[in-house]
Amino acid sequence: MASAGDELRVLVFRGGSAARLGHNHVLRADDLRVSWPAAGPVLRFRLDALAIDPPALRAGLGPAFASAVDDAAREGTRANLLKALEAAAHPEVVVTTLQQVGEGPQRAVEAEIRLHGVTRRQWFVADVQDRRARGEVVIRQSDFGIQPFTVLGGLLAVQDALVVQFELVQP
Repeated sequence: MASAGDELRVLVFRGGSAARLGHNHVLRADDLRVSWPAAGPVLRFRLDALAIDPPALRAGLGPAFASAVDDAAREGTRANLLKALEAAAHPEVVVTTLQQVGEGPQRAVEAEIRLHGVTRRQWFVADVQDRRARGEVVIRQSDFGIQPFTVLGGLLAVQDALVVQFELVQP
């Protein structure tokens, strides 16, 4: 189970020629479950349990996330997200650490990410100090067979690249 200090969030950026009419999104894995086998952490979370644009989290992310998002917009985002990710067929995301390279706090980490029924390997940098690991990784939706959300012929869209940020505390 996740410890009290564990967090995983996904930053989703607006796109399209009318991007200024939309807003960026932040998603938080509220049901994050973390186990700690020898190779490193394994993370699991359900897509239908993602928190969509929590106001306090948006406020802490600075001007790019400063716009207010009302409940109706959050529910619309949730519906579009779950449909695009085919969450009924692929409800869970699993990230498994395969190896860590390096000594000291900066580590190169290879992980296997299972999303949307597709498994991909991804390298990223993590800062590991004591029993805490934090880092970021950029993933592309298209690498997992996901068509980034778009409406009105691409006037409003979300960008393919997502930033996944995490902080984990080993019990």
